[in-house]
Amino acid sequence: MGPLAAALDAGGKAAPVSALVQIQTILSGVRVRLTANLARNWGPSAQVVRSSIKVLGAQNAAAMPGDIYLTRSINIGTDAAGGAVVLRRSLNSGLARIYYRDGYQPTWRETGWSLRRTGGDIPAGFADYEYILPMRGDGWLRMDVEGEAMTIAHVVALGSSTGLGGFINPDLRPATPLITSPLAAATGVMERPTLALAAYATPSGNAQDAVQFQLSKDAAFATVLHDSGALPAGLSYGLPAGVLPVGTVIYWRARVRDVAGLWSDYSVVSSFTTAASFAYVLPPTITGPAVNAVDVPEQPTIATSAFAATAGATDTHTASQVQIRSANGTYAAPVWDSGRDTVNKLSMVPPAGKLLPGQSGYFVRARHEGSAKGWSEWSTESKFTTKAQFANVIGIALLAAGGGSGTWSRVDESGAAKVTDAAFFSSHAVYGAIQEVTIDGQAMVKIPAFYVKAGTIAAGPNIGKRAWWISDQLLPGYSLHPAFMEAGAPIAQFWVGAFQANSPNGTNRKLFSLNENNAPITNLTFTALKTLAAARNVGGVTGFSIWSYYQLQALQLLMLIELGGADVQALVAQGNYLGPIAVVNHEMVITAAWRGIKGLWGNVYQLFDGLKLDSNGRLLIWDKSGNKTFQTTNLNGSLQGFIVEPATDSGANYDLSMGLLAATVDRSSANSTLGDIWSCEPSSVLAHGGSWEWGAGCGMFAVKSVAESNNAGYYGTRLAKV
Repeated sequence: MGPLAAALDAGGKAAPVSALVQIQTILSGVRVRLTANLARNWGPSAQVVRSSIKVLGAQNAAAMPGDIYLTRSINIGTDAAGGAVVLRRSLNSGLARIYYRDGYQPTWRETGWSLRRTGGDIPAGFADYEYILPMRGDGWLRMDVEGEAMTIAHVVALGSSTGLGGFINPDLRPATPLITSPLAAATGVMERPTLALAAYATPSGNAQDAVQFQLSKDAAFATVLHDSGALPAGLSYGLPAGVLPVGTVIYWRARVRDVAGLWSDYSVVSSFTTAASFAYVLPPTITGPAVNAVDVPEQPTIATSAFAATAGATDTHTASQVQIRSANGTYAAPVWDSGRDTVNKLSMVPPAGKLLPGQSGYFVRARHEGSAKGWSEWSTESKFTTKAQFANVIGIALLAAGGGSGTWSRVDESGAAKVTDAAFFSSHAVYGAIQEVTIDGQAMVKIPAFYVKAGTIAAGPNIGKRAWWISDQLLPGYSLHPAFMEAGAPIAQFWVGAFQANSPNGTNRKLFSLNENNAPITNLTFTALKTLAAARNVGGVTGFSIWSYYQLQALQLLMLIELGGADVQALVAQGNYLGPIAVVNHEMVITAAWRGIKGLWGNVYQLFDGLKLDSNGRLLIWDKSGNKTFQTTNLNGSLQGFIVEPATDSGANYDLSMGLLAATVDRSSANSTLGDIWSCEPSSVLAHGGSWEWGAGCGMFAVKSVAESNNAGYYGTRLAKV
C-alpha cells in the first residue's frame, strides 16, 4: 500500500497535528502495520487518512500548517520532460510544498513553484501557482502545508506546462551559464565556430528547455550582430556561414531556459577574434540518432554528415572524434569520448556500459579533421533519450509461407526490418554468451537463458506478419523460454552436447559427448537412452539427461534468427544426408553445425524428450513451468509431408506458437515454409533432424516419430544438462 497521510489527534493537544506514515500491511479494519515506528505516541482517536486538509465544499478546502495531502495514483504520460501541477490557493505567505514520486524516483522529491499568476479569471485574493512536475508514468503527489493557513480551490496535474507565464520565482531560475568555447580572447577563429556553454544547472531541478546566443561588435551589445533566438535544449550553437566578418573582435553571451519558461541571466560577456581569412574544415552535423530521438538503445550508431571544407580549403578527411555527455554533465568529463578515430570517420558506436537506461537524456557532438586544415569546430550538439530498459531484442518475421523455405526477415522489437551482421550477434547478450565448455569430461555447449515473444506484428510495413522475438531481459509481453524452467523455477542456462551421443568403443555404459571417432549410439530404445543419460548423475554430478523438445526449440529459434532463414542445408551445410552412418566427428557430420553444436541434422535421427503423440495422433507436450508433466494440445501431429504452417495452438500451461511445429504439411517440398519433413504417426515418441537417408528433407526442423520400444540402428540422441 502506498504512502498515506495520517491526521492524528494527539489527545490532549488543542490542535490536531499530522505525520506521514507508510502502510506495510493491513491487519484488520482497525489495525495496520507501518513500515517504520511512529516518532511519538498518539491517542485513541488518531486515525489514518489520505488527507488532513478539511474540505468545506466545491473549490473550498481549508489547509492548516502541518496538514498533509496525498493523491491516489495518477498518470500524466511518459514524457521524460514531465508535466506540471497548478495549485489555486490563497495569495499569502503560506507555503504549499509539492512532492512527487514514481517508478524512476522512488522516494519523495520536492519540486518548487516556478510561476505565480493573478488576475483574469482567478478570483481576488487567490493565485495560481505552477509547479513543474518531472514525473513519468504512474506516480503520486504529496502536498505539505507550512507557515500560514490557506484556502485551496483546486489542484490540477497536467501532461505539460501551461505556457501562461506569470511572476517568476527568482529562487528557481536556472543558474547563469559559463562560456567554454571559444576560449576567452581566442584568435584565428573561423567563420562557423561552435559556441558552447558549461553544464546547465538549476535549483528547481527542472529540465532545460532552450538556450539563446547573442553576438555583437561591442561589449555593451548596443547593436546585436546575430541572435540565435530560443534554440532547443542544449549547450552549443554552430554559427551559420555569413554572420562573422574576417579580422574582427566579436563579443558574445548566452542564457538558458527551463521547462517552466524561466530564463537565467545572460552569461558574462566573452570575446574572440576571427581569422584574417576563412579557409577551414566545416563542422559536421549529427545525423544519427535523429535530433530529440527517444527510445535509443544502449549502443546507438552515432553518424555524421560527410566531410566538407570551405571553397578555398581543399582537404581530405583523416579522422573524426565524437563525445557524449549526460544532460546534466559537461564535455570536460564526457560519458564517452571516442578520441581521434582514423577508421570510423562517419559513424561510431559507443561501447556497452556507457549509456544508462531509464529514459536518460544525453547530448552528442562531433568534429572532423582534415589533413591540411586540421580539426573543424565541434558540431552543434544533438539530444537523444535512451530506452526505459536496455534489452537486446532481435526477432524473425515470416513474410510469406511456402516457396520451399519461406520468406523471412530479421526484425527489431517493433517488427521493422533490421540489418545485422556477424558482429551484431557476437556482441548480443544471448548469442555472445553461448560457450563451448567441458562438464564431467563431456564436450558441451552452454545456452544462456533468454525471454521470448511470439505473435503478429502490430504496425509498420510488416503489420500482420507472424514473428518470433528473443530478449536478454524481461519485457512486457515476453516470458522466460520454457527451456529455462526446471521444477517450477527459472534456471540461468542449460548445456547441450556438442556432438551426437556416442560411447567409447561402443561400451554403452553412459551417454557421452566426445570429440572422438566414435559412432553415434544407436540400437537402443528411447527408455534405454534416457537411462544411459541419467547414468552420468553419480559422484556429485547432476542434471544430465537426453535433450528435450524445449531445449531443441530454443536452439531452433536462436538459429533461425541468426541465419535469417529456415533452410539450414542451404544456409549452413547439407550434413551427412546421403549415408552411410558416420562417426560423430566425421567431416561431413560436423558441417551440420551452429555455434559449436555439431551434427544437428543428418547422420542419425536424434530422439528427444518432452514431446510425443498419443493414440489419436494428438500432440502431447511438457508443461512450460518445467515440471515435465505432459499437456494435451489441440494439435493433430499425425502428418506426413513438408512443413508449411507452423502451429499456433496454446493452453493454460503450454504455447506451441513459441516454436515451429507443423500445423499443416504439403507433399511437395516446393510448397514448404521450413524446407524440412514432418513424418509422424500416433502412439510415438519423436526424433529430430533427419538421418543419412532423408536427403533434402533433413534439417533443423525435421521431425520423425518412432515407437517407444523401437531400437533401430538409425535412432540416436543428444546429451543435455541443466
